[in-house]
Amino acid sequence: MLKPRFLLSFVFGMLALSGTPARSQTGDAAKGVMAAEEARTTALDHSDVAALEKIMADDVTYIHASGKVDTKKSYLDAIRSGQLHYISWTPINLQVRLVGNDGAAISGEYAVRVTDSRVQPNPFDINIFILTVYARRDGRWQQIAWQSTRDTATSPAKR
Repeated sequence: MLKPRFLLSFVFGMLALSGTPARSQTGDAAKGVMAAEEARTTALDHSDVAALEKIMADDVTYIHASGKVDTKKSYLDAIRSGQLHYISWTPINLQVRLVGNDGAAISGEYAVRVTDSRVQPNPFDINIFILTVYARRDGRWQQIAWQSTRDTATSPAKR
C-alpha cells in the first residue's frame, strides 16, 4: 500500500513545485489529457477492453472508492469477466493541471452507475471525487494512477 500513497504524494509535490494554480488549464496539452480521459470513460461505458489497454499504462495503480486496489491486469480481467460493468460516467467539474511537458493530473467528481459483483450484486449509483494522473508516453497520454473517494454528501444510498 506504500506505492499508491507515495505516488499520490509525489504528484501533489510536483504540482506544488510547478507553481501550477489549482484551476483548470486550457491549451492543446490539457485538451489532449481531457480527450484521453473522455475516451477512457467512453471505453468503460462500452466495456471496450482493447481501448482501455491503450489508455491505461501497464504500471497503472487503480484505487477504487471502496478501497480495493487493482493493477491493470486485475481491473481489465474484472471488466472482461463481467464482474465489473460500468453503465454510465457523468463528469462533474473536472480540472486539468499540467506537470511539466509530460505529466498531468485531473481532479473533480463523477456520478457513476456501476455493477460490481465484487462489492454487491445489484447496480448502484455513486458520486466520487477523483484524482487521476496521466503521463505522455510514446506520443500519447496514458493513465498511470487513479484514486477515488465516495462523496458521502451526494451519493445515493446503496440499493
